Amino acid sequence: MNFVRLYYKKYYYSYRDSSNIEMNILGLFFSNVGCDGRTFFKDWALAGQDGDTCGGNCTILEIENDDVLLSDEYSIEAVPTKLRMTRAQFVQLFDEWQEYVCKTQPKEVVIKHEHGHFFIETSDLKWENQ
Repeated sequence: MNFVRLYYKKYYYSYRDSSNIEMNILGLFFSNVGCDGRTFFKDWALAGQDGDTCGGNCTILEIENDDVLLSDEYSIEAVPTKLRMTRAQFVQLFDEWQEYVCKTQPKEVVIKHEHGHFFIETSDLKWENQ
């Protein structure tokens, strides 16, 4: 199982750790999207055409066929790692972020990827040294 863990730090979610680079990229994306109520990325994923790109503070998103690819804008890798998910998975994950994270503001968020599925788990665990 792959994962990325974020924790709530006053007004935003901050990266804690991840199982691999792909999940790190996903965590960076959501920590930058935050909870300001914008649906730009969801709308873009739903309406985008093959080859369309957009970006956030540190991630690049692109559409390839029916997939959304996320990569690190500032990667030091010769061939940057990309996280691939279907548009449907991206939209579902974005909706879950809004529902389970933004509405309740849990202390900890873990996004998991297992058997081809992405899902969010939350808890009110209080991290030390926040």
